[in-house]
Amino acid sequence: MKIRSLVQLLVLIAAPGVAQAQNKGVVYAGAAAGDGEGGFIGGLVALPGNSLGDGLAVRGGVNGGTYRYRTNERIEATYISAEVALVYQFSGNWGWANVAAGPRVTDISLDPDDPSNKLRGTRFDAGVQTDGALGNRWQTSWFGTWGIRNESYIGQLRLTRLLNEGSQTRVGLEGIVQGDPTYTRGSLGGHVATALGGGWLGQFSAGASEQAGRKARPYAALGISRLF
Repeated sequence: MKIRSLVQLLVLIAAPGVAQAQNKGVVYAGAAAGDGEGGFIGGLVALPGNSLGDGLAVRGGVNGGTYRYRTNERIEATYISAEVALVYQFSGNWGWANVAAGPRVTDISLDPDDPSNKLRGTRFDAGVQTDGALGNRWQTSWFGTWGIRNESYIGQLRLTRLLNEGSQTRVGLEGIVQGDPTYTRGSLGGHVATALGGGWLGQFSAGASEQAGRKARPYAALGISRLF
């Protein structure tokens, strides 16, 4: 099995939230731990003549970390990935949604080397993505991404309830499925988000993650985001 790090899930905890007409973008960062450890930083900026939640935008980000897997021996992997995408945004009283596509590049180094891992080395890919949310008091949010060349995918569905309007505190559950031709993993956990002050929103997720052929393991993720 070629284990992929839970840092892939980090983009899920950087949702724009409640955007106002004057907002032009969002920045976010975070870290996660589970089968591997990693971190990320990124942002989305509306193109001139558009605003956050309406029209065209550009999104970019960088993430990196480590993970481990076993063939005949234990393999230590280190990776870094970067991507940019053109995003079409739309929103209304019902919520908001984005669809995006763009190039990505990933470099994975293995110690010791594993020639059977087709994802090792530097690989260029094209990714498509959608994310969004429906409702406010009770909110259903989603995230999905597909790497066309690597055939990697992540899908998430999250259900949360707004507990406090002023602090934007939400609690709920999330379910995640991810994989590529070498593995499939499902995760189920809890989620909480709340304002941190200064325009920042903090989010925390934790639960259990199970890969086919392996025992369930805990995972946890932290993230912060800010509209501007």
